[in-house]
Amino acid sequence: MTESNNFEILDKLNNKYFTELETSVPHIQQTLFDLQNECYKSWRNTITANTSLYKEFLSNSGYGFPKSAQDIVESLSAEALKYRSICNKLAISNIESVKNTAKTCNDNADVFI
Repeated sequence: MTESNNFEILDKLNNKYFTELETSVPHIQQTLFDLQNECYKSWRNTITANTSLYKEFLSNSGYGFPKSAQDIVESLSAEALKYRSICNKLAISNIESVKNTAKTCNDNADVFI
């Protein structure tokens, strides 16, 4: 095998590797997206069912939902939403930073080629 053929085999293997990635990654991404949606639905249904049971228990027991408890729940909910918003902003910022780093590397890849 000549030296030229050695390099051709490397190109062939690289092309085969990345062609496989280009077809499998979108399927994996879709599968993960579908999983995320099912987990969200499950989480929502669980919370909704628990809330319904709680409301039924309070109604049947004759206990009400005192104003002080309402205030606590509303405050906790507001703080939880603020926390989630901050976490989402941090996650997006980190993802954008990594994306920009990869883009810079890709934009300058011709230096290595």
